[in-house]
This record gives sequence, structure tokens and C-alpha cells, in this order.
Amino acid sequence: MLELEIKRAFKDWRFILFTIGMPIVIYLSTARGHASSLGGTSAANYLLVSMAVFSAIGAALNTGGPRIAAEREVGWTRQLRLTSMTSSQYIAVKVLTAAVVSLSATVAIFAFGGLLNGVRMPASHWFGSTLAVWLGSLVFCALSVMLGYMFNTTSITIGLMVVNMGFSMVGGLFWPVELFPSWMRTVAELTPTYHLAELGHHAQLGEAPAVSDVLVLGAYLALFGALAAWMYRRDEVRV
Repeated sequence: MLELEIKRAFKDWRFILFTIGMPIVIYLSTARGHASSLGGTSAANYLLVSMAVFSAIGAALNTGGPRIAAEREVGWTRQLRLTSMTSSQYIAVKVLTAAVVSLSATVAIFAFGGLLNGVRMPASHWFGSTLAVWLGSLVFCALSVMLGYMFNTTSITIGLMVVNMGFSMVGGLFWPVELFPSWMRTVAELTPTYHLAELGHHAQLGEAPAVSDVLVLGAYLALFGALAAWMYRRDEVRV
């Protein structure tokens, strides 16, 4: 089933183009806007990681949730419960599918920065940044599954957009949190997007991840995963 889900995800070329294309447009405009405040070329490097995070989050959120909402609406999940597939297997397939798409989006953004925008880093830093962003995006893969049970096919598009843009803006992906007022920076540091971006920025510099970033992201992953499993079981009782 995992292979089928991945093939379905990559068949929608418009979704892939939007997931990768929009962060690139934002990256180009934002990097130029912050060139002076972040020190020229370093702005391109810094914001490349932020836009890779934005792209990975968008890919993760929009892969699992909408499909779950659609499958619930047509009764497909009800049919799956008559098979030997367990709830854990179903959720795992959705999360892994979102993770594959998220990795593809992350690699594409970094490839653009390196090949077409002149960003230069040691190979180990490229690899570390990609791995950090991808692994951290698993938090949003789990969140996507949870949202698939919260919304229906009519409302999930708006719900995902609000969640994605809200976390991204408040979490400092479009502007460095150093430019935020102190109270807004405090709010930013409570979001998973902020800590995911910090993972990427540390890896970008060849530094070890901060323990606080790992712990916060781990807590969010456990929370979203537990809520997704609970909502699946609640949905099972209803149908």
C-alpha cells in the first residue's frame, strides 16, 4: 500500500509544482529584501534553510491530510477496517508517504539554492541540513494525519493553509526572529517551525543540534501522533 500511496502523491504534478515553486519565489524575494540585515550572501544561505523548511512542511501537511479526509468521505477507511490492516499500519503508511514527498521537496529547494542561486556549503553541511529538515518535518507528517480527521474535504484546504502559514509566519520562516519584538520572539520559540528551522541552521553551520530543539520537536511528534491515533479510534467507533 505504501508504494501505491507514493505513486498517487507524485501523480499530482500541480501539487508538486506549487509545493516547490512557491517557496522558491518567496526565497528569491525575501533573500534580496534581507540582504543588508543578514549580511549579503549569508542571507541567501540562511533563508534557503528557512524556505526548505517551509517547503517540507507544505509537502508534509498537504500529502496526508487531504487524502485521509477524502477517504473518510467516500467510505474507503471504513472498508479498510474490514481488512487485516491495523490502525497503526494505516497511519504509518500516511506518515511515510508524506515523509517521502517532504524529502523530495527539501532536496529540490536545496538543489535550487546550490545550482541556481550560488549558495555554497561543504558537502557535509548540505547533507546535514537536508537530513535535519527532513527528519524534523516528520512532526508535520503526523500533524497532517491528525488534521485529516479534524476536517472534511470542504474545509481541510483552508484548515491546512491556516496551519501552514500561521506556523510559518509566527515561527520565523519568512523573517529572522531576531527582527521580531521580544514578546513575538517568545511566541515564535513555542512553535515547532522555529525549532525545525533552528535544527537546519545549526546543521548548515556544521554544528550539533541543540538539545532543546530536539526535545521540543520530539514532544510535538509524540503529541500529534497520539492525537492522530486517538482520532482514528474515535472515527472507527462512529462508523
